[in-house]
Amino acid sequence: MGLMDLFARKKTIDTRKRRLSFILDDAGLTYEDGKTGLEPTTITIDEKRVAVIGLNGAGKSTLLELIDGSRKATTGTVSVVRSILDDDGEPVTGEDTAFDPARKSDAKALKDVIGIVRREEIPQRYYMAENIAEAVAEPLKKSSLPEGMRHETVGALFAHFGLTPYARNKAASLDSEKRHLLAIVGALAINPAAIVADEPTKGLDENATRTVARALFGYDKQVVFATHDLSLVTNPDYAIDRVIVLDEHRVAFDGPAKEAVDFYNDLIARKYAEMTKK
Repeated sequence: MGLMDLFARKKTIDTRKRRLSFILDDAGLTYEDGKTGLEPTTITIDEKRVAVIGLNGAGKSTLLELIDGSRKATTGTVSVVRSILDDDGEPVTGEDTAFDPARKSDAKALKDVIGIVRREEIPQRYYMAENIAEAVAEPLKKSSLPEGMRHETVGALFAHFGLTPYARNKAASLDSEKRHLLAIVGALAINPAAIVADEPTKGLDENATRTVARALFGYDKQVVFATHDLSLVTNPDYAIDRVIVLDEHRVAFDGPAKEAVDFYNDLIARKYAEMTKK
């Protein structure tokens, strides 16, 4: 293999403005033990800020894992369509690319299209790196970005998420708030089209939650996220476009934030009333 062949195999980071449409067509998931993760569901998610709420076990994580390709639907189909946007934020005709997470090659390609955040979970290799800046920059070495641009990319992310003072720290020295921020930064380093985040502020106090939420929603990136924190859903500063309420592994409500939270609170009240009658 020649030098040009090696160069051709290098990953190129897509810097174009993009938007993803996550499309479930009667898609559901049943686990190997027979338990239901998500009932067959037909829904399209393509807004910039979408929240998924529901009680524990309602199916939130399963829904996110289906749309980000972490799990394969056992019924129906899931597809992800990437649109290229013009300067006005409108899709460019003929530039859509469809991915089928059930297809191995597409699932692999989606790893460069979707940034996945699981609470404060960071790759184990982060703990082995000399410092967190080097940990975040490591995957970029596989791209076609020159070294200077790689450092610039990491520097800009650290600045936005308030991690610049800790860039030379080891991952193990970070508190929970900083690890949450680092998990998001790591997902954003390859400049994905969207972030799929499962409880990105879980376990944080009010101040730390505000810090992480402001940084996440203040970044110009499409975000689909699950949360138990209703303040993330209703705060107008975070501009949540749509809220999906899951109950018993199915969509129980789908609409604006205020109406969704009102529905969710009524749902909890009804369930509590039913429990106390027993």
